[in-house]
Amino acid sequence: MNTAREALVTVSADMQIQGTSSEIWPLLCPVAEYDWIDGWKCELVHSESGVNELGCVFRTDPPGGGGTDTWVTSRFEPNERLEFVRVNPIRAIRYEILLFPEGDTTRMEWIQHLAPLNEEGRTLAEGWSTEFKQQMSTLEKMLNHYLSSGEMLRL
Repeated sequence: MNTAREALVTVSADMQIQGTSSEIWPLLCPVAEYDWIDGWKCELVHSESGVNELGCVFRTDPPGGGGTDTWVTSRFEPNERLEFVRVNPIRAIRYEILLFPEGDTTRMEWIQHLAPLNEEGRTLAEGWSTEFKQQMSTLEKMLNHYLSSGEMLRL
């Protein structure tokens, strides 16, 4: 048996969101993210319902991330847990989002497990923790702003 042990990089961030998990959940969708994430663009490839669900497939093309990402929703537990597998030519990511209700607020834990697929992916992985923390801080501001105002925070 041949096994590969490419270094897996795991990063995580906690957010405190001023909304309930039932208010947040519908926003964790590639279609709904147009409403609250400044600059969000995706191509919905497959969804039976037209929104996020188990087996939903969509593509994004983020800057500086190795080309077009294909995302597959691999776990879908409403108001509690969402997971994606996200792959492009340089890396594969298993992405977990967990929601923990705390009264009228929700603590969210965002976790990414990144596996480099080549040298470019290994270079990306070296700086992933810092980049991820910055992205999560920005998302936290955007999500809290949207939940309090109903409007997108333009950055």
